[in-house]
Amino acid sequence: MADIFWDGFDKYGPLYAAPTNSTMGSEWTAVPQNGMFVAGRFAGSLALQISYGSTASRSLPANYPRLIGGIALQPNLSNPSGVLFADAGTNQCSLGFNSQGKLVLWQGNLGGTQVAISSSAVTANSWHYVEWDLTFASSGAYTVWLDGVQVFTGTGNLKSSGNAYANTVLLNGNTCNFDDMYLFDSTGSANNAVRGDSRVETLFPTADVSVAFTPGQGVIGAWYSLNGSTAYMSANQLFLRKVTPTVAGTLASVSAMPQSTSTSANFKPAVYADNNGAPGNLLSSGPQVTGTTAGTAVTMALTTPQTLSPGTPLWIGYLTDTSLSMQRQDNSSYSTNAGTTANVTYSSGVPATAPAMSSGQSSLQVWGNVTGLSGNYSEINEVPPGGDLSYVASSTVGAEDLYGFGALSSSPSNIGGVKVSALLRKTDSGARTVSVQIKSGTTEVSGTAQAPGTSYAYFAAYADTDPNTGAAWTATGVDSLSAGAKIAS
Repeated sequence: MADIFWDGFDKYGPLYAAPTNSTMGSEWTAVPQNGMFVAGRFAGSLALQISYGSTASRSLPANYPRLIGGIALQPNLSNPSGVLFADAGTNQCSLGFNSQGKLVLWQGNLGGTQVAISSSAVTANSWHYVEWDLTFASSGAYTVWLDGVQVFTGTGNLKSSGNAYANTVLLNGNTCNFDDMYLFDSTGSANNAVRGDSRVETLFPTADVSVAFTPGQGVIGAWYSLNGSTAYMSANQLFLRKVTPTVAGTLASVSAMPQSTSTSANFKPAVYADNNGAPGNLLSSGPQVTGTTAGTAVTMALTTPQTLSPGTPLWIGYLTDTSLSMQRQDNSSYSTNAGTTANVTYSSGVPATAPAMSSGQSSLQVWGNVTGLSGNYSEINEVPPGGDLSYVASSTVGAEDLYGFGALSSSPSNIGGVKVSALLRKTDSGARTVSVQIKSGTTEVSGTAQAPGTSYAYFAAYADTDPNTGAAWTATGVDSLSAGAKIAS
């Protein structure tokens, strides 16, 4: 084994989402309580920002006496920030920037006993790529690179526990952004040495190649909360948000997320056509739904489900008779203020033509539940993932979905490998295993069969070389591959 872990942080988004409200916890063991996803090093990418000394940690699959890796950091230099390597809760050593901008290797925590330090300093809020080759021993060998240039090498005390290994990696930040991380051990014929400044580019499914899984349902709109913020919804108000489908399907119901519990609150769904960027004629409403439970979606069926046409916008929302606290998609600091409201007497019903709406209102969570989507890939390519709101499923051994992906955004000089990630969970009793699949040309390879639990977790497969050629990946090879998941048993 050489590849241990890669992460570009793009799949947890979107922009300004808090790690605690994302699927990062399905990949990492613990996520930072003070953090969010911000613009990454490259256009269209995301980075993980960690503040106030918070930490992200990931348990490793084994005890490693030596680790090789790299990560991009953008520190503000208010306090030390960087990477720590631990053994069961004891930090063996750490590598990061001190408040003077110098790259330092410490025994123990950031700011612990200094082992080595760079002679030059970086400036605050600039991106830099840090790489390491560390052996965890009382006289452990180390070599560290900054932006592709070796800055120090030698031996020193790189352990603080009674064991000469690390089994956890941690990111600790004081307003520091992290991006493009890789971690190797020293075995294998590839990816067993530092790579130089590297980018982890995340591609999402854009097409079905061959599918055998059954689509569940799809989702459109604001089904997620970036940070758990709330806003107040007044009684006798109509709330609407604009949505634009990207694929064909049928809008079957509308959902909203209350933050208050009420046994008497009443809701009716509303779907309006778009009229030059504003709500127009009513397309469908539905029967009344009564009662809310905080944190549980209120789902309102449409009497007349609506056919979705890609690129044709709609306005979806609801009318309520009760003042309630509702969950927001975003917060006041990073708000799109995408909501629109109008005062409408509930007993009068959902208006046949939308009244004049007040724009710039809080971006409350409201979404449409969609059936009959035109492709499996559109069920699982959302950012953030839709979870049980949008998925494909199978209980048939041998069933496999393979998808095509978008092209790389650049022409890299070399490609260290391909990682395929699938977010999976098991929904029934009994044993089940799934393998992550990679296909290049006519050659398909399977990752190790793994057993999903009942909670969502990311499962991955790595291919250091193109399985169709046995040689290093090329951009053409990556752009034409397909990948997915298969029910192994």
